Amino acid sequence: MKKIEILKNINFKDKKFKKKFLFTLLITIVAVIILARTTANIQNVLFKKSLKAGGKAPVIGFEEEATPVKIFKVKKTDFKDTLPCIGNVKGFKEVDLKFQVVGIIESFNFEEGEKIQEGDIIASLVQRDALLKLKYTEIESNKNQKLFEIGAISQMKLDQSKLEYESAKSELDKTNIYAMSNGLLGSRLIDVGSYVTPNDKVGVFVDINKVYAEFSIIEKDVPKIALGQKAEIFVDAYPNKSFSGTVDRISPIIEGRSRTENIKIELDNKEGLLKPGMFIRALIATYEKKDAIVIPASGLKKKEAEYFVYVVNKEEPKKAIPAERGKEKPKKKTWPFGKKKKEEPKPETKEKEPEFGIVEVKPIKLGYMTQDLVEVGEGLKEDDMIIIEIQEEFKDKTKVEIQEVQEGLI
Repeated sequence: MKKIEILKNINFKDKKFKKKFLFTLLITIVAVIILARTTANIQNVLFKKSLKAGGKAPVIGFEEEATPVKIFKVKKTDFKDTLPCIGNVKGFKEVDLKFQVVGIIESFNFEEGEKIQEGDIIASLVQRDALLKLKYTEIESNKNQKLFEIGAISQMKLDQSKLEYESAKSELDKTNIYAMSNGLLGSRLIDVGSYVTPNDKVGVFVDINKVYAEFSIIEKDVPKIALGQKAEIFVDAYPNKSFSGTVDRISPIIEGRSRTENIKIELDNKEGLLKPGMFIRALIATYEKKDAIVIPASGLKKKEAEYFVYVVNKEEPKKAIPAERGKEKPKKKTWPFGKKKKEEPKPETKEKEPEFGIVEVKPIKLGYMTQDLVEVGEGLKEDDMIIIEIQEEFKDKTKVEIQEVQEGLI
């Protein structure tokens, strides 16, 4: 009633006042309409009212921010580690040839690379003096034998002559170099006619029915080497062929300057393809295990003396808005003052829904380790999923987004 009385008291005869009043009223009405429509649009966007009759707007939920991660799916595999190394071929037996007495070389009976049988004379010195001495002691021994038979000399004198004969025979043998086994003349260092002493090496005898591949192992890899380990040998001369052997000898010391350990791998060489001095490469099988749990080293974390991994337990992604029953009819956009705009059809794009998981910090026990791979002794099972290429630390029950899953060791 008060409002009506106020309106009655207003002097509408004043034209200026009348125009001002109508203009203000019009602006107020337009503002109220715009505010009402804006409020309605905000409510639709935030709450998306249910299609049910009398439905209430659900409580707003916010999706927890998840860190994107790369996942490795654990599978059992045959784990084998090899140690690459380079070296040279050595003869199974490599013997320096030297005479036991001084003299002049009279003959070399074999050329380099020629096969030698056990007992063959490889080289000889001039034997004239040794033969004369042998002949003389032989005659003396025979004479003393006859004198002893008639009682002209004692037993001691007879034994002495026999020993002199044996000594002369031994000195004659020392003017020859005999082959102790089957093999080859590896090298010949001194020619016929040269004067030699027991300190002079005249050649090298090698037995190549078996050979050694000799390698120098750096100190870091020494713990990986053990007797009996299998090795595969490759030689540039035979690119399509490999040779198999086992670690036969390990040096007990580390070389001073190079800080390396010398090892030898025994190889069968009945065909004679491997020759001493050849440059070779090898892969030594340092570890082998079937059905092992192996993970990339990038998925391993260490805290103090404990090793652990981040296991991801997959879950369905949570949605901020609860699922609605039935299909919601598409709403047409309304514009102020009752005008409608025609909607253009948008192409449908099917995007892959993100996958999420919850982190579980899991301690593990390690087995054999390489630079890139780690064998897990305890703590993981097949089909477990762990985070690899870790960029940050995670806590239990941390939510992560699975961006990529790797299922095989690369």
